[in-house]
Amino acid sequence: MLIRTTQELKELTGSWYASNEFDPIKQDIEDETDDLALVVGDDIIDKAKEIQDKTDPSENEQKLLKLVKRPIAIMAALRFYQSNLVSHDQSTRKIKIDKDNESVPWEWMLDKDDEAHLNKAQRAIDRLISFLDKSDFTEWNDSDAKKEAKSLFVNSTKVFGEYYPIDNSARFYYMAIPLLREVQTLHLKEVMGADYKILLDAFQENEELSDYQVTLLDYARRAQALATIALAVRRLNAKVLPEGIVKTLKSSSQTVNASRAAITKEIDYFSKRMEADAFTSIDKIKRYRFRNSAEYLQYQMLPNHDPNDKFLST
Repeated sequence: MLIRTTQELKELTGSWYASNEFDPIKQDIEDETDDLALVVGDDIIDKAKEIQDKTDPSENEQKLLKLVKRPIAIMAALRFYQSNLVSHDQSTRKIKIDKDNESVPWEWMLDKDDEAHLNKAQRAIDRLISFLDKSDFTEWNDSDAKKEAKSLFVNSTKVFGEYYPIDNSARFYYMAIPLLREVQTLHLKEVMGADYKILLDAFQENEELSDYQVTLLDYARRAQALATIALAVRRLNAKVLPEGIVKTLKSSSQTVNASRAAITKEIDYFSKRMEADAFTSIDKIKRYRFRNSAEYLQYQMLPNHDPNDKFLST
């Protein structure tokens, strides 16, 4: 187990009391470790366990271990809190409080606390993946997720953020890779024709791109990012979306509904706006390719008027 003491859990979360019993939360820690492995891969979790047993880990290894532990600790604490709102006795469930000094929190308070913990955990995962992207750990650089990212036009969190702000969320980027792949293979590949493979190969091999390819890549990335956002808001749970996107989807009304979840009509409207912007970029790809085609370059809109041609036809 990556987290072994209640004191360590307190240091990682900031909300866990060192006087709390550790045994009841052990299973939550193991469950959240497995959930994090689904995001960053089993190899990274195994690497963290290996580092923990080292007597003299490097500075980079120590940082990786701490970054892996933090989201696990935060989410484990949240799951524990949620399942212990009431005490579980032999016959029923009860609420035990000191009526003179304590009170039961309102439901909205619990919701806000859950949201705060979830946001903190997501940001912790973002920092972990950002660190891995900049590192030389082969367990990450040789992972399926990293290889899949390299095969896309929008091949990193940074590139995605240049075309649509995602709060620098590396977690969302890697979660959206299947959607990015769908847009690239079903839409961009078809519209780019023969240019698709030529550009993708040159791009992946880090070859110097021509001015024509640079412009084409820009249009393709913009279309890919915007179309992916359109798919994400329709298919993914709002809880896994970057906070900036969720706020856009929420009601702007300054009433009791100001923080409610977006309704289907609002999601549909936002998705269609993103879709329309994406297809504008796809249309630009079509027009740009045509303007640079041999057919277009050889076609003369007006005849060549030579003043030496002095003849009339009737």
